[in-house]
Amino acid sequence: MGLAPSQGLAVTPRRAYLAGVGSIIARAFAALAALAAGSVHALELAYEPVALGWSTDEVESASLGNLTAIVQRAERANALGCERHCERLQRVFERLVAVARTQGARAAALPWTLTVVRLPDVEAMAMPGGQVIVSEAFVEHRAPHDEALAFVLAHELAHSLLEHERQALTFARLLLPRDVPRTVSDMYVEIDYNFALLQAMEPVLQQGELEADELGLLLASVAGYSPLRQLAFIEAEAASDAGRRPLVSTHPRAQARLERLRSLLPLALRLLP
Repeated sequence: MGLAPSQGLAVTPRRAYLAGVGSIIARAFAALAALAAGSVHALELAYEPVALGWSTDEVESASLGNLTAIVQRAERANALGCERHCERLQRVFERLVAVARTQGARAAALPWTLTVVRLPDVEAMAMPGGQVIVSEAFVEHRAPHDEALAFVLAHELAHSLLEHERQALTFARLLLPRDVPRTVSDMYVEIDYNFALLQAMEPVLQQGELEADELGLLLASVAGYSPLRQLAFIEAEAASDAGRRPLVSTHPRAQARLERLRSLLPLALRLLP
């Protein structure tokens, strides 16, 4: 899940996520200027969300059940852990985490972990507490080289850095009656069974994906992965897009994602070490 910065929750949703995307790009240019002046040693690109509902601990604790369920299912199917791409996955992930840890105090303290499964219905996803899950089959077929893999993993790291899960839950809460107290677990149940709520969240969830794309591209570029080759992942997604759309789509069309990322290439190229 993902939303845009919560400072926009007081205005319209579209203004909210436009402000969020702008903050990522503005921070990147500001960090570049500071580097050029010799005043900083690390590029801090992620924004810090404010005015969110529930605490980070509450959201992280409630969402850990999703990770546990996937791990247990993989264990029962004898499909937990990597078989073919272990060294590549670990090497790329550790390189990206080194950059992610420079994105503020919370990012430095998160227990970043990578869980690899071999389940056919799992692709790549991130938990709010910095746990990333990826399917080895997904890596093999859709992220065949290091730069594409770096983009996928950095995209997931970006979701955790920007607290998209917490932002989405906060936004969903604003769409429900205010006089009914709800826990994080209550919100997950509401989202699972309230189709109208999920439909209302669609543009916000899609914008979260665009933010994760943009921050992921920049983080992986700082880690030394060519942004031009990173785009191979989205280019392949756009080429294979059959145009079918589900009733609720949490991700924008691949072509729209690709065009957005191409516009960031000049900035991403400047971030290469």
